[in-house]
Amino acid sequence: MVTHDNSNAVEEAPARILVVDDSNAIRFALQSSLTEAGFSVTLAVDGEDGLAKALERNFDLIITDVEMPKMDGFELCAKLKGEFKTSQIPIIILSTLESDEHVEKGFRVGADAYLAKGSNIDEKIERIKDILNAKNFLTGSRVLVVDDSSSIRLFLKAGLMKEGFVVKTASNGLEAMEVLPEFKPNLIITDLMMPEMDGGELCRAVKKSEEFASIPIVVMSTLNDKPLMRRLMRQGASTFLVKPFTVTQLSIVIEEIFSANFRLVLEEKERLEMESRLTLAAIASLVQALEARDSLTRGHSERVAQIAIGIGEELGFKPSELDRLLLIGRLHDLGKIGVRDDVLLKKDRLDDAEFEHVKAHSNVVGNILRPIKSLHDILEVTHSHHERWDGNGYPDGLAGEDIPFKARIVAVADVFEAITSERPYRDSMPRRVAVEIIKDERGKQLCPTCVDAFMKWFERTNGEIDVPEEYRQD
Repeated sequence: MVTHDNSNAVEEAPARILVVDDSNAIRFALQSSLTEAGFSVTLAVDGEDGLAKALERNFDLIITDVEMPKMDGFELCAKLKGEFKTSQIPIIILSTLESDEHVEKGFRVGADAYLAKGSNIDEKIERIKDILNAKNFLTGSRVLVVDDSSSIRLFLKAGLMKEGFVVKTASNGLEAMEVLPEFKPNLIITDLMMPEMDGGELCRAVKKSEEFASIPIVVMSTLNDKPLMRRLMRQGASTFLVKPFTVTQLSIVIEEIFSANFRLVLEEKERLEMESRLTLAAIASLVQALEARDSLTRGHSERVAQIAIGIGEELGFKPSELDRLLLIGRLHDLGKIGVRDDVLLKKDRLDDAEFEHVKAHSNVVGNILRPIKSLHDILEVTHSHHERWDGNGYPDGLAGEDIPFKARIVAVADVFEAITSERPYRDSMPRRVAVEIIKDERGKQLCPTCVDAFMKWFERTNGEIDVPEEYRQD
């Protein structure tokens, strides 16, 4: 089943779907569309065949027709929900019978959704994805139940835990607000009428909180009052449930909420990723513009990035962390875009005033990147990679562990690259000389842990840097 943790590059197995329909044409049409959409599909010809296959194998979703010989879809649904092995599998009823009576019957026997035959296949696929994503969120999701009635709290906790939720309870709104920081629920279900802080007040308090404002809230009450419902929805409630209701009905409501929330989260993630790509492309252009000013320093940032990757590998960084470290290395000197040409290209040693001008480049990059929240870890390194372990660096005079770890990695890589590359004011030095200097600066200018990891990388590679051709010096 698909998971929501995309930090690793491991390919995830496709979701497994069982299609139960007595029509050959519909079975194979669904199989073709679902397979093309990336699902693994198994076919069954009627309810009995579908039940046998569902009990024999493992599925993430079942789609069933209603009118079938031997066992119809309603009976199949009831039997699947009655079996422990299959009780948690989402079921979609697929039929031409669209009357309220048939739809209601499908939900009574445990169906999770109802799709009409003949509807747009793309809409069906999107609905199936929504249900699978919602199911993922359901399993292990944290729900905070708030009600002053102990019997209702126990009833909902038992029922929701049986559905796969992690549940915590509170007796009123004030108690719920105290629970929030530690429990961090994915959903709040609250009664309306409670002492000390009622459901409406709790809803307003949660939505005013920057940390918890995005948590969906279900308000429940015995009052079937439409104006009250509308007011609560305006105050941030996701939906309103009138007591009494069953846990199954509540689960359907929760699935709908999580499905909608997942779509919003996914859309926001895609938007942020697009913004990040555009921002990084613009920044990469600035780096190229910077390095084009001087052929001797062309590729400096790329070489520092490659060395930093080698150090990160020795430190046991994950692939996603190495990717980020590569980006950080490439951007670490972006602030030099604000250094004057007469200083940047000077062939002699810098005087004190010129050196102060160069030191200001750490603040320049901060001013460029600070508004972009997704790049704050990069800003941290670009700002601090000239700090020293002994506290004598710049711009803030940080020392030891107070210096961000990745800034310490980049500092070691930067020293090695600077020593072994030609500069306007001196020739390049041999790698072994650079290594001796770095060893001598261990615990003084440079972080001991990062130096030790650098030494392991150097021993493994002899300091050879695999730089893409476009970054190599002429």
